[in-house]
Amino acid sequence: MTDSARDVIETAKTEIIMDYYRLQSLLPHRSPLLMLDRVRLIPAEKRAIGLKNVTIDEPHFQGHFPGNPVLPGVLILEAMVQTGGAAIRQFLDIQDDVAFLRTLDNVKFRKPVLPGDRLITDVTLERFRSGLVKFNAIATVRDQPVCQAKFTVGLSANVPEHIQDTDFAPPLIMDNAPIQTAPINDINGIMNIIPHRYPFILVDAIYYEGKNRIVALKNVTGNETFFSGHFPKHPIMPGTLLVEAIAQAGAVFILGKPENKGKLAYFMAVEMARFRRPVRPGDQLLIDVLQTASRPRVGKAHGRIFIGPHLVAEARISFVLVDRPSPVDRSSPADRPVPA
Repeated sequence: MTDSARDVIETAKTEIIMDYYRLQSLLPHRSPLLMLDRVRLIPAEKRAIGLKNVTIDEPHFQGHFPGNPVLPGVLILEAMVQTGGAAIRQFLDIQDDVAFLRTLDNVKFRKPVLPGDRLITDVTLERFRSGLVKFNAIATVRDQPVCQAKFTVGLSANVPEHIQDTDFAPPLIMDNAPIQTAPINDINGIMNIIPHRYPFILVDAIYYEGKNRIVALKNVTGNETFFSGHFPKHPIMPGTLLVEAIAQAGAVFILGKPENKGKLAYFMAVEMARFRRPVRPGDQLLIDVLQTASRPRVGKAHGRIFIGPHLVAEARISFVLVDRPSPVDRSSPADRPVPA
């Protein structure tokens, strides 16, 4: 069999199936953040369908709710975005431009995705204008919806492999003033509140906690596992993980309350996520989360992430509080939303 026959199998005149080998030449992502195993392209419909086999062998399960393994909701979004990236390369015939996530909207998490599931991401290219590509996506397991989203990707040409940092060590700034004090809670205190662990804990310290607000820190370093798989030639923290950092900071706030001890915060929705500047190794992220609505089991929050004085990302998230299941509790997983 020739290389072309191995890489691209034409199932019909209008459809192409790309295997893992071909995807690695099409997309810049690599393990452990290549969230697709195969993609089916349907040019006549400007539609791409991704396939991801979910297995307990994947490293994020070590850190995302150990003992109750659930695929992080943001990695479902990452699979959608990567499926959109394959569509861009094929349908728009764009090979060299770098595609950066710009927005996430109307994100709804319906059901958890577990090891042993096969995740299908069905993504339709709706519009391409002025370097921006808009997509509509739905993810399913066994034909049941698990997530839906709309997202926008921006295309940038001639991005150098090395982007020079203009600031050496910008200070942490809160309320327009540099932070001069030490954190009020360290990583040990954080891990006493939320279940996340390496390699999927994205909050390092807490600097402020008030009635409806928490301010957290995330140090970004090149040693982190996601940099090996997300644009290796352009080391940039994935926008989906910035949303996860906001969610985890919010989880520290809500689960730290005495009345919520022993509970878990599960993602319900993401709205108005905007990614304004790249986050690179050496950056310090100040994660400022304001609770905007609270009921006994459901809450909403608006999170913003800063590097020095610069706003780099923001998102509105919704979550629900549930009792923490025992490690052997597998009852009614289809009725639970997705853990943050």
